[in-house]
Amino acid sequence: MLIFFAFLLTAPGVIASDTIKQWQVYEIKLTARKLQEHPYLLVPVDGSKDFVYATFKGISGDANGKTITVAGFWDGGKDWKIRFAPPLCGQWQYNTTSTDKGLNNMKGSFSVTAWNENEKHENSTRRGFVQVKKDGENAGHYFVYADGTPFLWIADTWWNWTDKRLEFSAFRNLVDDRSAKGFNIGQLFVAANGWSRNSSLLDETYTVPNIGQIQKVDALIAYANSKGITVWIHGWWSRKNLNETAGDEKMKRWWHYLINRYAAYNVMWVVAGEYNMDTYGGFPLSFWKDLGQFIKDKDPYHRIVGVHNTPPGWEGGAGAPQWSTVEKLHNESWLDYNQSQVGHGKWYNEMIPQVVSEAYNKTPSKPIVVTEPWYEFIEGSAPAMDIRFGAWSSILSGAAGHTYGGGHVWPAYTAKTPDVVGDVWPLDKDTTINTLDYPGARSMSYLANFFKKLQWWNLSPHPELLNEYPDKYCLAKPGEEYVIYLRYAGGVKVDLRPSSANDRFEYHWFDPGSGKSDPSNEIHGGEVHFFSAPESYPGVRDFKDWVLYIRKK
Repeated sequence: MLIFFAFLLTAPGVIASDTIKQWQVYEIKLTARKLQEHPYLLVPVDGSKDFVYATFKGISGDANGKTITVAGFWDGGKDWKIRFAPPLCGQWQYNTTSTDKGLNNMKGSFSVTAWNENEKHENSTRRGFVQVKKDGENAGHYFVYADGTPFLWIADTWWNWTDKRLEFSAFRNLVDDRSAKGFNIGQLFVAANGWSRNSSLLDETYTVPNIGQIQKVDALIAYANSKGITVWIHGWWSRKNLNETAGDEKMKRWWHYLINRYAAYNVMWVVAGEYNMDTYGGFPLSFWKDLGQFIKDKDPYHRIVGVHNTPPGWEGGAGAPQWSTVEKLHNESWLDYNQSQVGHGKWYNEMIPQVVSEAYNKTPSKPIVVTEPWYEFIEGSAPAMDIRFGAWSSILSGAAGHTYGGGHVWPAYTAKTPDVVGDVWPLDKDTTINTLDYPGARSMSYLANFFKKLQWWNLSPHPELLNEYPDKYCLAKPGEEYVIYLRYAGGVKVDLRPSSANDRFEYHWFDPGSGKSDPSNEIHGGEVHFFSAPESYPGVRDFKDWVLYIRKK
């Protein structure tokens, strides 16, 4: 688990020293001399310096010569904090700067040691922050942790979990389940303008934060990290006339505060939810581009930044429709990867391979992820097979992973929060039902476990290697390894001719709905082979999907 080292520094010159692990959160607690009248409004949006900040300097080991400046944040009353995640091992020293004498010139030092590989395996967030792979084979198309370990995006949707009525035990149960299933991202709306006052962390004027509620969010993020889950944070959801109800300054201030507070955690920044909804919330597109750059510039770790879109086909997306951020933002230097919300329903879901393929082939190369597909709102809607189609067709078309949403989880529906969803979306209103284990959620777990066994980052989309099949989804390193998704079962011809007749291949069928694999068989290379799924019509009246895996011995 993450360990928090808190040092209460109350006098100039006090030095605290300890040893922590790389990427752990090191927290400095400070007490101001003066109680500020509006401390949140001290968060600058004009490029001026923060009210309090610390300069961390590496003086030995890998950290030697490294300097990182980290801003502090107000935590209620006279309390201020600074959080730092050391990216390098060695000895670090720090010194604080502020116009308040109680916050100024506080000094300390600590040592940082590395996790061993077993410890990293227990919790992948110990590998550091998620970033884009910039070099080597398939560079620009997938993510890695800071230590270089490939990261396949397997996300769950947690939009409304900042609701103050929720009990921590419900969130803990959610995280424990998702961690066990292989999810590694939780998409959390850390809401300035939440779905209601219950989930909003700022007041109606967007000038007063609810510190008690925000401290509960700290605990959510820390617990998710302790279970190996990176937390996506977006601070705003685009709404009609957001330019008038919030405006440029208030939106930037909240983002600056979020970065100061959460940059030391294993999180990723997402500029806004459905940023283009209601014609960009009344802003020009240039505002959102500037906000993305603002977020990138304020983060001392310069982690990945993305944006969540709203799709065409409905009123909210009519003014500025986008299937993905490729359409308007791809060439922005601060945008590290593209997102797509395709929307909810069968026809939306069928758009996934096309949207992903177009983004994958864009230059310069950037990862693409469908971060809002058709949700499994109730069991059977979306059908689990459509959930699987969205995930498998996306990844085999070149996506860097996939997001799932469903059940009681995406809106944080519990007995404590019975009013979070209206009548628009399907919902099982029996709060005793375990929607964590919906068939689609289990299928995502099977997908995650399947790819854990492969060096998937060496594979790329090759639909041209499949013949005589209506939908061609193939991830391959031609002549060596193939992952093929047959959404209708049946049979398919696979071109193995990049290999020779002397090459031997083994193959097996994987059931993406049960997670079970059939026994392996062998075949020679050098030609086109026909493969027939284990179960097909009319032997099985209701068609099902299968995955074919082929690997050269």
